[in-house]
Parts: sequence; C-alpha cells; structure tokens
Amino acid sequence: MKISRWIILLAVSLSASCMGNLYSKPTPSTSEDVATLSEQYVKATRAGMWDFTAVIPSKVIHPKDGYIDYERLWCLDKSVGSVDDYLSLIEKVCELRSGAMQGEWCVGVRSGLPLFSATMEYSGAQCTGGDPAAVIHTLEPISSPSAFEWRLFAEMMGFKKPS
Repeated sequence: MKISRWIILLAVSLSASCMGNLYSKPTPSTSEDVATLSEQYVKATRAGMWDFTAVIPSKVIHPKDGYIDYERLWCLDKSVGSVDDYLSLIEKVCELRSGAMQGEWCVGVRSGLPLFSATMEYSGAQCTGGDPAAVIHTLEPISSPSAFEWRLFAEMMGFKKPS
C-alpha cells in the first residue's frame, strides 16, 4: 500500500512540474510570430484552473489580405503578469526585429515599414475570482512587412508612415 502511494505522489509531482514548464512566460524572440508569443504570455499569466475562452479561436490567418490577427480575452493573474510586463516583452521583440515602438506599432528603423501591431489592456471587467479581465490584440504580416497587402491593411488599421 505504501509503495503505491509513493508512486502516485511521484506521478502527480512530475505532472505538476511538466505542466508548470509548459506555461512559462515567453522570451523575446524573432523565431516566433507575435501571435504565438502573445498566446504563450496568456497561458503563463491566466488566473484559475479552467479557461472557458480557450475554445474560442484567437489566431486567424487572412491569406488574401496578408496578415495574422490575434485577439484574446482572459483572466489575468496580476501576481505573474501585467500590461507593462507584456508591453516590455513586445518592445524587446520589436528591437530584435530592428524596429522601434511608435504607439501600438513596431516600425522598422531603417525601412519605416509596419513590422507588427500589439496592444494589451484591461477590459474593465472583473473575473469570478476577482482577477481583472485583460485583452491582447496583435496584427502582423504573414510573409513580409514590405508585402503590398500588409502595408495597405496596416494603413487601414491606423499605421501612419514616419515623416
């Protein structure tokens, strides 16, 4: 009897440690798209065990218009994440891509092209456990920031060319 309890305890411990690593905050990277990094951030900072919003598609690829759209609402655990924390991650990603943040837009320093857009804000609602509801929204090109479709779409979404 005692051996089976130890086996169960060991299995639960290993599962918990694997689950914890599965949802660690992302590090700034150029190998992942901004939507994927944002999704990793959401998973690492969500409050509570159950996330009913996970069944709602949040990453949508628009091949004809040349962009990826990501939007997600979730209960943010403020002890592990914040708006400032996310925006700091995004700013580092922008710098790694040779860009500079101008409002919500990451703009290529040399090219002046819109590399991506990213925002995060509190929705004003409270979740059941008292945690704030937060929203992330990103837009980015599928292929290249110089693609005509992406540049046209970015301008429609409020990107202004640097003077």
